[in-house]
Parts: sequence; structure tokens; C-alpha cells
Amino acid sequence: MTTRRWLDWVNVILGLWLIASPRFHILGAGDSPAAWSVWSLGAGVVMLAGFSMYRPAAWADAVGVMFGMWLIASPWMLGFTNLSAAAMNAVIVGVLVVGYAFWAMRIDTTRAVHSHDRRPA
Repeated sequence: MTTRRWLDWVNVILGLWLIASPRFHILGAGDSPAAWSVWSLGAGVVMLAGFSMYRPAAWADAVGVMFGMWLIASPWMLGFTNLSAAAMNAVIVGVLVVGYAFWAMRIDTTRAVHSHDRRPA
């Protein structure tokens, strides 16, 4: 298993957790914007990770960074900072999604540089 695939599988797990987590943090009790945001971002993270497993692309990693940044900001933007567990969950998962997206970008850049080094002159 390559490092890149490992990162993608972690993102799948994070996305699935985002889909499931509103039920554990009372957000799932209603159809609040916070719950819908977490559900849709979870689905987006899973889809991006699935895409990246088969066709890594810088744009997909950039979208992952945007998803993670929204997760980090969402407790304040959507007003659920009073639900400390849900807010902390969004921030922590957001930081992980951003971190793994930047890590994936670094891996892709390193592979591109090394693949250019191997070309015959």
C-alpha cells in the first residue's frame, strides 16, 4: 500500500465519521444547517478520497483544503459553538482534513520531481 493510498483511506474514514457524527452530537436531532453542513462535507470528503485513490489531482487536494477550512469555521459561521462536542469535532476533523490534503499535495509534488529526474536525457 502506498503512502498516498493510506492518506486516502484515512480521509474516507474521516468522511464517514462526519456523516455519522451529527447523531452523536445532538445535531442529528433536527434538520439544522450545522447537521446538513457536516453530512454534506462528509460525503464530499468521501467522494474526493475515492477519486484521489484512482486519479490523484492537485485540484482535489485544494478542494479538500477548502472543505477542511469550512469545517474549522463552521461552528462560528453556523452558530453551534454552544454544542462544545460538535464544535470540537468539526474543528478537529477540519484540521485533519486540511493536514492530510497538504500532505497529499506534498507527496504529489515530490513524486512529480522524482519522475522528472528519471527521464532519459
